[in-house]
Amino acid sequence: MKKIIFLLTLSLILFADNSKMIKSIIGTEKFITYKELLEPVMNEPSLLKTLQYLQNNGLLDIFFDSPRLIHPTFVFKDNHPVFNTKILYNVLNYMGYFYFYPVNIEKSDNYKITLEMKSTHHIDPVLFIKSINQKGCQVNSIQKQKNFIFVLNCENAKLNALKVINKKTKLINAKGIYWLNSNGFKKMLITTSKLDKWYPYIVFFDKNLNILNIIAKENSQKTIYLDIPQECAYIKISDNYSKTNFKRGIIIKGIK
Repeated sequence: MKKIIFLLTLSLILFADNSKMIKSIIGTEKFITYKELLEPVMNEPSLLKTLQYLQNNGLLDIFFDSPRLIHPTFVFKDNHPVFNTKILYNVLNYMGYFYFYPVNIEKSDNYKITLEMKSTHHIDPVLFIKSINQKGCQVNSIQKQKNFIFVLNCENAKLNALKVINKKTKLINAKGIYWLNSNGFKKMLITTSKLDKWYPYIVFFDKNLNILNIIAKENSQKTIYLDIPQECAYIKISDNYSKTNFKRGIIIKGIK
């Protein structure tokens, strides 16, 4: 009997939350007008399925008549500002947003960042959820006031960084920046082309992108052996002066 009461109570809570979320996104007028149409998702526990249903039925209106400034807000429950920001920016770049900047940042129990960007539409919440899920993040809830507010948890997220392995791997990146996953290795070998002059600038990060150590060389190097800090999760390799100094790429190898 207690179990039945608990499940009934949980169902009512989910219904209330979904009802409030849907009303927030489509507006009170549409919510009342299409209440019968919305019945199938009133108890839907999946945020993504709910939003897809709204989108498929023409109730998710995100487009404007002309470009305007929007200010989406992202609230991260895991509260790792540097890591959260990089994940967010990577996802927005993947979605085609490149010109935006933060207009408000708050750090307390949660990490909250509001961006400003010019667009012909609000950020598509369906595409955003699918994209950030691929990074290991979960969207817990979405609200819409004048702009969208996304509440996220990225505690289990990981950067898309190439894993270091115990075989030589050739890397070429026109941007001159290489992000690597240390993959548990204690040492690493980096070699550049004989035709390049590389002035190493290497940063070691923990899993939340807190800096553990920086190596910067003022003299050019062809080969360098690195001791990888114990808590290192990611390694960023670039040049101290210019990306053109090692435009022909690098060769890396992990050493136990």
